[in-house]
Amino acid sequence: MISNSSNYAWSTSDPCDLLGSNRVGSNSQTVSANQLLDDCLKNRPVPTNTWWQNLLLAAGDQPVVTSPYIVRCLEGAVAVCAPTPLVHERYVASVWHDDWKLHFADCQHRRVIAYDPLSVIVAYSNDGQAVATVPLVRGSAFTSAIFDVSQRLRLTTTHAILRIDMPFGNNGTAVIYLNNGSVWLICCESHASLQQSGISEIESCEPLSGSVRLALVSSSCSPVDNEQAAIESLLFAREAVPIGGQVNVDGSCEERALFTISWQVKGSGSLLMYALPHHQMSLQLSDPGCYWDDSVAAQWTSRGQMRAVVGQQWQWYEEIEPIGFSGQTPLTAEHRGNLFNFVAADAQSLVEKAKSLPQDPYFFGKAVARAARIALIADEINDNESRDLAIDQATNWLEPWLNGTNADYFVYDLEWSGVISKAGLSDPMADFGQGLYNDHHFHYGYFIYAAAVIAKLRPEWKDQNQEQVDILVRDFFNIAPSVDTYFPFIRCFDFFDGHSFANGLFAFADSRNQESTSEAINAYYATYLYALMTDRLDIAYYARAVLQLEARTSRIYWHLDDLANDIYPEEYAKNQKIVGILWSTKADYATWFGSNPEFIYGIQFLPYTPAMTLLLKRKWIADIWPQFLEKVANGSQTESWQEIIHLAYAVVDKKQTFEMNSKITNHDDGNSASNSYYWIATAPENSE
Repeated sequence: MISNSSNYAWSTSDPCDLLGSNRVGSNSQTVSANQLLDDCLKNRPVPTNTWWQNLLLAAGDQPVVTSPYIVRCLEGAVAVCAPTPLVHERYVASVWHDDWKLHFADCQHRRVIAYDPLSVIVAYSNDGQAVATVPLVRGSAFTSAIFDVSQRLRLTTTHAILRIDMPFGNNGTAVIYLNNGSVWLICCESHASLQQSGISEIESCEPLSGSVRLALVSSSCSPVDNEQAAIESLLFAREAVPIGGQVNVDGSCEERALFTISWQVKGSGSLLMYALPHHQMSLQLSDPGCYWDDSVAAQWTSRGQMRAVVGQQWQWYEEIEPIGFSGQTPLTAEHRGNLFNFVAADAQSLVEKAKSLPQDPYFFGKAVARAARIALIADEINDNESRDLAIDQATNWLEPWLNGTNADYFVYDLEWSGVISKAGLSDPMADFGQGLYNDHHFHYGYFIYAAAVIAKLRPEWKDQNQEQVDILVRDFFNIAPSVDTYFPFIRCFDFFDGHSFANGLFAFADSRNQESTSEAINAYYATYLYALMTDRLDIAYYARAVLQLEARTSRIYWHLDDLANDIYPEEYAKNQKIVGILWSTKADYATWFGSNPEFIYGIQFLPYTPAMTLLLKRKWIADIWPQFLEKVANGSQTESWQEIIHLAYAVVDKKQTFEMNSKITNHDDGNSASNSYYWIATAPENSE
């Protein structure tokens, strides 16, 4: 996994001691009463945004996505689905159907008993006696269950079974043909004979133990050229059962960061897994015994076809694009002169804005980050008066949130080991679901950005406030959980999907989701800058690597026809070039706050900081501007959202963007005239 040395911990201080007893509470949605989590796991921070979160919420029976399969853990059974597509001009969704239910005899309880960044283990038991163990591992070519006690195998399906082939005799292996056109392989570690016991049911002729594995061989949306070759490849991998996975990130190289996934395996033989499109673009298959296996079906998912790969270790590089506090293109003398006017007016306006600051974390975060941007731009153009005025305001605004003297102060939640707002503690849905850990990286990313800027311009400030700022960044970016035991491992980021999830303790049938990729990028950008300003280079390099991966997967899965042009079907792709909300099982042209096209595109573009150069590239913006973005901007119902769309065009044509933006008088609450001008002036000119 990641290094657990103190170099990777922001702090090991107890948040309860740092905040004081009046800023500690317990969430109304409890961990301690959760019967779906084993007691041995309740004494350490529990994830709140992980891909398998549904196992801990409500009845624990909503889908979790292992990719390529979707799984539901039910009372006494585990249900497995190889999803099929439902394509609409506004969404691409995965259709759930009970392809298989694997039933466990005499089972009364199920609990999560172990997890790591890439797997979760669910145990089924009866009166404390283990019945079966289900390892759910990302990318597994099989869905597996391990029978801990001898029992008859019983499998049911929502489809009709057309026939069962046992080409290798009664050795626990069968090829099943279903009436929906799909073909499945069943492999039992115990060489028990299998028989059809009903139109939609299979059972073993005698009790068995050990692993039982199910794999899709082919279907209408995941066909194979040679069915026999596909079966043989799956059989070759039948004994290697993945039961976990660890991640290592080496971001110390200036040019590229190395990501390594090491799969933990039970049994012998070759491990067969499935890789998502962003893996396929970058995996280094140089190790002996590691190779693509295209005899196996490329399996359909709502985020593109997955490709089979053999090997127990995956490695890939993320190319590092230089990023810092300043824009990539130096300001000209003309730009500096024009910015003096904008900066002076914006800095002065902060004094008036101080009288009506937002009270909630999200909009306050945007406000204080806006003030910090104005200060930073003023510093770059040597307007010391405006710089000092803006940084004074940002500091004065931020400190009450850090010391808990504001109205909606931060509280350490003893249940889920995190920082939430006071309003979120009493009403979990308040402050955009703060109490349910919704959008924490979005919210706190703005705070951390402001803190990074203040630390740069007022180095003495960080010495007095560092521990309080650290609490916020520890909440969503703790990468040393065995050292900093007060927060879970990097709360929102998914190392298999390659991007963050935002939706916290909510049980959705479509599983996890994230809307604003750009705000996720802002969070990791801010983390990188703050780590640099507080002399924690190991964390800074790690954050830079995560930032780069988040940016790349955003361009693959949210930006249509940017880094990939075959992720989504034509019926969806021809109507728009953006995904508004990406779910585990769905790509949605929508937002949580409205259906206006400027919302759907714009929420992927803000806030405009130098980090947006990682996301907004010249070729993509130039390609989609004439048919899509220009119309979206012209049709915008508000100037502030129109400006957000306009500003994207700066990577294509600065002069035209200046002209379009000269008419804007109202800005987004996280933006300013100074920042808009600065972004256009410093946007990269050759960002392909």
